[in-house]
Order: sequence, then C-alpha cells, then structure tokens
Amino acid sequence: MALKLNCRRKEDNPRVNRFAEKLAEHSLPLHHTRTEILQVNVGKLCNLTCIHCHVNAGPKRKEIMTRETIDRVIDWLARTDIPTVDLTGGAPEMIPDFRYFVERLKALEPPRHIIDR
Repeated sequence: MALKLNCRRKEDNPRVNRFAEKLAEHSLPLHHTRTEILQVNVGKLCNLTCIHCHVNAGPKRKEIMTRETIDRVIDWLARTDIPTVDLTGGAPEMIPDFRYFVERLKALEPPRHIIDR
C-alpha cells in the first residue's frame, strides 16, 4: 500500500504568497540576522503556582529536561556562535541536572552569557 502525502511547497501556499506580497507592497524586506539568544525551556517544574504563569508551571508538574537532551542542546550549541543562553521553565534551578547544564555551558568556547530566569 502506497502512502500519499498531501504536501505543498511553501511557494504554492497562498498565505505565504500574500504575506510576501504585503511585505513587498510596503518595502519591508524580511531577512535573517544573527541569532543572539538561545532560549531553552527546561521544563514546567516550579516551587510556585502563579496564576499569571504562561506555561502553567508548578510543584506538581513533572515535565523536566533530561540529561540526554541537555547534552544534545550543548552539542548543537557548541557548533554555533550564539552568545547568550537563556534558561527558563518553570524554575530551571529545580531540575536535577541544572548545575550540570550550567557547568557544560560555562565550559563552551567561546564563552556564553548565561541567564537563569
């Protein structure tokens, strides 16, 4: 049995084309610039239950980044020149491998600025 995928190229997507036309109409070129910050959400574990939390984090949430995923992030990041890493979550410092993550980040060359939110 053959599987038929119903895929379109982005050039064939009318919404993409309308967006490109609108940018051109207003002389607003869209281009990629250098990535300055890699924001990493390490999970939803937090010691607080703030009603305004945009990720619905809390002490009963069990979603946390594994060491394997941390290693994959570090390996990928080491091949880039992204200067800043923003660790967010829940409460990043509550994951068991938080110190490990920060130590691995600090060992990268060139050095990276690390933000813990």
